[in-house]
Amino acid sequence: MNQILIEAKDLKMYFPIKKGVIKRTAGYIKAVDGISLKVYEGESLGIVGESGSGKSTLGRMLMSLQNPTDGDVYFHGERISHLSNRKVRPYRRDMQMVFQDPYASLNPRMSIGELLEEPLLVHKTVKTKAERKQKAEDLLEKVGLSKQSYNKYPHEFSGGQRQRIGIARALSTNPRLIVGDEPVSALDVSIQSQVLNLMKDLQEEFKLTYIFIAHDLSVVKHISDRVAVMYLGKIVEIARKEDLYEAPLHPYTQALISAVPSTDVTIQKEKIALKGELPSPANPPRGCAFHTRCPHVHDRCRTEQPQLVEYKEDHMVACHLYTEPEVRMD
Repeated sequence: MNQILIEAKDLKMYFPIKKGVIKRTAGYIKAVDGISLKVYEGESLGIVGESGSGKSTLGRMLMSLQNPTDGDVYFHGERISHLSNRKVRPYRRDMQMVFQDPYASLNPRMSIGELLEEPLLVHKTVKTKAERKQKAEDLLEKVGLSKQSYNKYPHEFSGGQRQRIGIARALSTNPRLIVGDEPVSALDVSIQSQVLNLMKDLQEEFKLTYIFIAHDLSVVKHISDRVAVMYLGKIVEIARKEDLYEAPLHPYTQALISAVPSTDVTIQKEKIALKGELPSPANPPRGCAFHTRCPHVHDRCRTEQPQLVEYKEDHMVACHLYTEPEVRMD
């Protein structure tokens, strides 16, 4: 096993709900509610879940773009959460982000060359203008664009090309970690596969570690080594990709995987339809947060919150079905 690159310990992010003229705090939205995980050097960790599960908030906290309400983030053993912008800046070179919307993440008033050179200027990694231009042109070629793109502007490119520019910008500081927050969800399906293949090739070439946030399990399967499944601010299951897709344990994971389309017509999968809607993170259910929609709910689920435990090697699950043999699923 490689060394731990980034680690979260009991991370929480609560957003206050303000009401009335005096804006008193009437409650909290529990976007992330006690998450602990480790990401190892060179691996790709996929984080999946429905909209509102807290996965993007978790990504921003891991990047120290947002300080947690409680808990800590460690990057290569160094605590980086709760630091000021000045103190966290030295870590920014090693951590970069690729955002969801390729149309909003690039400043339309800056040329592509300026966009790629800006991180080099901020971190003072390249001294001269000529060296910065050469670096920018090299990055453009790495992501499959021509050097002539250097003097163009974002509006002259398609969505897929803009996301390639976003990836090139993330690579400009020679990072160790890249967090992709739904980086292909806004792209056409045919373009998605091209961008994912590019990211896999770049990972191997630059020895990168990825945290890949998405709601599409088929996308995550393509790029991840391990997958963490989130539900209402918590991780309910985390395992190696093969184990998770072939033998999911948590009922929520089983429902998500049952909905993934298969290209193999010989495989007949029974769709698991979840009842009800995702509960509000401002008022999560007591006990197991999933019990209001779970087809296997029993009394303990309604009163006691399950802990994330290792059920078998490298496969962790937070579900009472795996701690009470008499109520386990067949």
